[in-house]
Amino acid sequence: MTVGSMQDSAATLRAATFRLSTTGQKQLAFISPQIAAQLWHCKDLLSTTPENTKQNSDVSVTVHRFKTKISSLLQDRTFEGRWAAVILTKAAIEAGGVEVLSKSNAWVRSLIGILKKAGDPPTTRALAVVTLTRIFMLTWDYSNLVREITTPALPGFVSTCLNNVENIRCSQSELQTVLEAFAILVPRHPTIFRTNETQMRSLLTKIISTSSSTATSGLSFSKQNKHTAHRVLVLLHQCAPKQGAAEKWDETLKSTVAAAHASCDRTFRSVIETWSSSAGVRPSVAPGTLSQGEIQLDSDEILGLAGWNGIHAGVERIENLLHHLKAYVAEGTSQAVTIRLGLVVDLLARIFSVRAAHGKEHGLQFNNQIPKDERDELFRLLPGIHVAAIELILAIMERFQHIVDSICQPLLSYVFDAFLSERRHVGMRTVGYTYLACVLDLHGASYEKQDIADMEPIIKSCCQELLPLDDSSTPGSTVASGKIAGAAGDMGLQHAKGGSSHPTALSELHAAASSLLPLCLSRLNAAYIPGKLRALIDRTAILTRHKNAMVASVLNPSPKAAGSGIETSLLPLLAKQYPNEPEVEAVLRPRMPVILANKRRNTDDEIDEEEDEDESVVEEIEIDQGNEHQTMLDANDDAQPTDGLLSALGQNTVTNDIAHSTHRSINDRSASEKRRAEEQPQLERSPKRNQPLPVVETLLPNAPDSLPGPDPVSMGANVPATIVTEQPPSSFVTAPEPSQQQQSDAVSQSAVAASQAVNKDAAQGDAESDFDEDDLPPLTMESSDAEE
Repeated sequence: MTVGSMQDSAATLRAATFRLSTTGQKQLAFISPQIAAQLWHCKDLLSTTPENTKQNSDVSVTVHRFKTKISSLLQDRTFEGRWAAVILTKAAIEAGGVEVLSKSNAWVRSLIGILKKAGDPPTTRALAVVTLTRIFMLTWDYSNLVREITTPALPGFVSTCLNNVENIRCSQSELQTVLEAFAILVPRHPTIFRTNETQMRSLLTKIISTSSSTATSGLSFSKQNKHTAHRVLVLLHQCAPKQGAAEKWDETLKSTVAAAHASCDRTFRSVIETWSSSAGVRPSVAPGTLSQGEIQLDSDEILGLAGWNGIHAGVERIENLLHHLKAYVAEGTSQAVTIRLGLVVDLLARIFSVRAAHGKEHGLQFNNQIPKDERDELFRLLPGIHVAAIELILAIMERFQHIVDSICQPLLSYVFDAFLSERRHVGMRTVGYTYLACVLDLHGASYEKQDIADMEPIIKSCCQELLPLDDSSTPGSTVASGKIAGAAGDMGLQHAKGGSSHPTALSELHAAASSLLPLCLSRLNAAYIPGKLRALIDRTAILTRHKNAMVASVLNPSPKAAGSGIETSLLPLLAKQYPNEPEVEAVLRPRMPVILANKRRNTDDEIDEEEDEDESVVEEIEIDQGNEHQTMLDANDDAQPTDGLLSALGQNTVTNDIAHSTHRSINDRSASEKRRAEEQPQLERSPKRNQPLPVVETLLPNAPDSLPGPDPVSMGANVPATIVTEQPPSSFVTAPEPSQQQQSDAVSQSAVAASQAVNKDAAQGDAESDFDEDDLPPLTMESSDAEE
């Protein structure tokens, strides 16, 4: 740490101390968050050892004054001062690190004293719990600090917290803070919590078993309190002595399943269950006694939960026990345990065998000895039990992944049947979409056509969930007679008939449906998805502007059926709506850049760029000619010269005769070069050597009449049979059509000139020498026809 930075940190810390000293007691609660934020800039100074600060007495004095001020505020008589001291203590320990932590024994004792003060507000006690928990966590990396700070202070902290939460003045936020602190500290210090295990179990079972409709001892607990209580109650098995944590965990799991079956025996008494246990579970009470009196359970001796009374309390008890089983699956353990999935699946099969129905549907038989009102209330509350059961299945699948593939298919059928029966329930649709998304993510690639047909109702419901409301497309919303009564028609209130709901209340539902939609396209085999269902999914993706679903549709197109039209794709819409997204860029330009081939080197190991360029061009033309025009060449072998060709032959013959006597004009030469570039077909390369064709040199005006090279007539296999010349407009001359005799004479003269060229170049012995085709008359290569 440099001297300059140390001086700046000392100035900041000195200003914070001065502000704490000069501010009134009532205003400390307002300035303490600002000072706590400034302490992080002084972390280098606070974490410096005293030996390093002895050289600068001002710095050491500043640090000492600040710590002394915090100690005095912890003992302050006003709760505003103690509230500010709790905040500054946590900030100073986190900024100072081990240097400040090692000397925080006095602060820890003061914070526990604040927890015991009855006059402080719940927020001060909650902040003190958070600060002490953070101090205990920071000592875990130092065994000496655990012995000096955590071990002496933690028993008093646990007992004080338990006394506070059992008091009527405890708020739900304070209770939640204490439960979360216990969930963090129990796995690390199980032996310390062992002395308070009985008191903790009593508190936790009270929180779990208390119904929302009734309050025990004036206490009320939120869903968050119950969720955290489930976690802590599961973690208490680690407090078992002599390495008995695994046995304790297994024992409590079986007790929870048994308690759930006992509640189901009484809650489902209004229907005659057809379920038979595969795990050997027997009824907890005789069937004859269930029909007598009101539905209730005096006490749950198996798990130690309080009793309940009424159908509503019974349904809520089953939901709490399912959440407790979920905590067993989700929470970690200190030792290896064996989870009895057979017992859990057997309980789920019983719960899903009873589905909401009004009438003798799904094979349900009603117990006529039970009042109809109780049965209707059960069917109304039954979706909540099924939602908790599906959440338990999700926890099992998330924990075990592919290990539980054998039980996924039966559970999948249970969920589908429950979804079809209770899709009106918002919670059922939400967990149904979440569960199907999890199933598709794990096993979607292995599903066949029949499996996709089974899940089609859920996928359709998902699409309808995301599509905007359109009353014109729903039956009953279209007013055939055109009559809308009263003010409802004038003000457009007919939209209320569609049953629209507030989007803010269905945010979780829409999020689950939005997550499921792209998985239906990316995980399932596109060939097995029905055409109408695929069209509905694509339409939903377009109308809702769902980028992930549109990308999945483009990457997994529907296979084109036989006899169908052009294959459709959402790529144009995707590129239009999301032009700047990286996914769209990758789909539009999937190819890698062109990689140039290795350049051929000559004898001097130098790259012949010009020759390489010519070779690549010739290879391109050869591939094009060889693949696309070979059929044309074969078909034109026996073709006869047309009238247009004969006209061209006559014109070129006259041009060649004039070239023997006079030099070409500049216009004729440029026209000839253009014809050669545009109309002259490329010659195939000889197989004797693998070299590019030589570049044709431009014939100079004073060049000789005869050209070296092979006879063009003998190269008929390498030259197209028909040559059509097209002169540019500047040199185009209309000549009279020559007679048949003139055409024959022109062909004969051209053949004689070609033969002379062959004799002149025969001494060179190179059949592939360079030649210029500028003065060659355009001939038909049908020699037999020309002679005739």
